[in-house]
Amino acid sequence: MRDLLLVGFLFVAIFYAFKRPYLGVAAWVWIALTAPTNWAFGFSQSFRLNFTIVIVTALSYLFLVKNKSFRPGKIGFWVLAFGFWTLLSTAFTLKADAAWVWGYWAQFMKIIALFLFIVLVLRSKLHIDTFIWAIVLSVSSYAAMEGVKFILSAGGHRIVGRAGIIADRNDLAVAINMCIPLIIYLIHVTRHHWLRLGLWCLLGLNVVAVVGTYSRGGFIGLSILAIAMWMNSRYKFGLAVLALLMLPVLYQAAPDGWKERQSTISTAAEADGSFIGRLWAWKISTLIALDNPMAGGGFGAVTDRVLWNSYAPETPNFGPIYTAPIPPEKTPKAAHNVYFQVLGDHGLVGLGMFLAALASAYFGNRSNIRFGKEQEMEWYVRLGRALNLSLIGYGITGANVSLAYFDLLYAVFGIVAVMQMCRSEILGLKPTVVLADSARVKYA
Repeated sequence: MRDLLLVGFLFVAIFYAFKRPYLGVAAWVWIALTAPTNWAFGFSQSFRLNFTIVIVTALSYLFLVKNKSFRPGKIGFWVLAFGFWTLLSTAFTLKADAAWVWGYWAQFMKIIALFLFIVLVLRSKLHIDTFIWAIVLSVSSYAAMEGVKFILSAGGHRIVGRAGIIADRNDLAVAINMCIPLIIYLIHVTRHHWLRLGLWCLLGLNVVAVVGTYSRGGFIGLSILAIAMWMNSRYKFGLAVLALLMLPVLYQAAPDGWKERQSTISTAAEADGSFIGRLWAWKISTLIALDNPMAGGGFGAVTDRVLWNSYAPETPNFGPIYTAPIPPEKTPKAAHNVYFQVLGDHGLVGLGMFLAALASAYFGNRSNIRFGKEQEMEWYVRLGRALNLSLIGYGITGANVSLAYFDLLYAVFGIVAVMQMCRSEILGLKPTVVLADSARVKYA
């Protein structure tokens, strides 16, 4: 049955993607984040859903869209520069399995292609909102389903991811934290009463889902995200009082296993083997980058057994934190930190480009917010704030995971670039205002 539904979705998506390219981009990001073939058990598992949608969307863009333009701005420059730099680091990879590195690079190029099509195709509020709905219906709907299980099991159900790159519970926590601000944005711009009520329920279940992952980094990210939202709220006093009343009750109702897990945050460096393993990975990533500052070691450098063993003897006294010597039989660990991941994979130059892309997105969004206030476009201001909160969620929670090459991050980059590009259309006083509040906007 699932296979038949998946095939039906594919035909419907192809039909509408060819008529409306922005629907193809929305289907693209939904498939990338949901990985629907992982949910099927039969013949549909061999389907190349995303490849088919990409081809149809590309053809639709070429034949249907007039007055094509591409002005990705600073964010686009740094994203494309970083993509090019990964080609160089892949060509000079230090990993023994070069074929695996080239395969990973090819996967990352698909994510860069998603960014490019977002910038090329999305041109109106309708397009952007549809794209955000696709993101929410992928990550947040799954999180809500798992949140219901967590509640019904009285905390006994451990929430983990299932789809593609967000299969790990820590990765899922990052994705949920990034989506929570987008849900809040949709709540504010959605007019239908029952739909807004459903979004409120989705929001609550997503918060529960972060707790249900038992991810310490996810919970820290959620807490800081809540503080950032509170600072942007008009009802600071009321929300503060509500938090003071509700948080002790919610903490007491939390499962004992979750309390024990969170209580190890302050003692992780001394007692937590998982955290010590991450310190080893961070040190080795740094050592690789110091020896190869330009290109690093290539994708997954820190997970290479040869590189791990060659740098392991240097780790105990390297850096400000002493760590026990790495046992010879210890298997390599993933970086578990987006910044050290990029540092080890692509060197100091690659990390600089990655950080420049993040900074360009964040500060470009602040400029978008100011512009929205000047033009009295409330939805534009709310979207800018939501995207920055999403970036904050990624920047904080990403310090706990290896998600530097995450589809959702580059989707957020793409939306920021679209907002900046379309802003110049408004300032240019062109006849077609592509960011008008009206949903019925056609391509110029």
